[in-house]
Amino acid sequence: MSTIYLSSALDVAENKAKYDAQVRRILADKIILAWILKYCTEEFKDCSIEKIAAAIEEEPELVTVPVYPGKKRTEAIAGLHNEDTVPGEGTIRYDILFYARVPYGESAKLLIDVEAQKKFNPGYSLVTRGVFYCARMLSSQFGTEFTPNAYDDIKKVYSIWICMDAPDYAVDTIVKYSIKPENIAGNFQGKERHDLLTVVMVCLGREEDNNKGTELHRLLSVLLSEKLLPEEKKRILHNEFDINMESDMEEAWNSMCNLSDLIEE
Repeated sequence: MSTIYLSSALDVAENKAKYDAQVRRILADKIILAWILKYCTEEFKDCSIEKIAAAIEEEPELVTVPVYPGKKRTEAIAGLHNEDTVPGEGTIRYDILFYARVPYGESAKLLIDVEAQKKFNPGYSLVTRGVFYCARMLSSQFGTEFTPNAYDDIKKVYSIWICMDAPDYAVDTIVKYSIKPENIAGNFQGKERHDLLTVVMVCLGREEDNNKGTELHRLLSVLLSEKLLPEEKKRILHNEFDINMESDMEEAWNSMCNLSDLIEE
């Protein structure tokens, strides 16, 4: 490999990392997360966006995720350690990890991971990766949320994947994968707790066709567009979703578009 090629490859890798960081910055806004939770979780589907945003926890004992480095922003989420290390099992890093308190019951919380995924087919099923992430989120609660004598204290987990280059068969879909009981023999009528993990795949369509799908598809397509200018994005978000964006979000958009051009070059 020539030194020129290596240098270019390193530049692309650096720009790609920065691009991914800008996407996460955009998705980590509490109002955007509220829209995602409304369409992807059973617990929040009937709630207003304002109520969902207020349910995203900011607990002082949690480590603040630097969504907007160097800036004070009260609406940036306070998240968990987004790095999960288990001895002998390696380390995984979640894109956006946070708790949300469900509308019913003050003690009920969800642990939620939101992943921004550019490549739909990375050589394995994203659903299986999402199940693995859920399993790690469950096991990471041992010793903090539950003990061997209190398994019922485990908090339900979601791994939500925003897929930006979905194939034709998946375009404009939202698919949920979860645990459900099935009677093998007899007619069991008990109500055992089983709904502890859910993987949700949000598959976006082509940018030029982003008026199809749900409101969430439309919102995410506008936010993540590499073609729309920031002013046009702000107009659509204000008129269609009653979202007034601030200058720091516009900065993230500009950075994302500029980095996208550099990666392509």
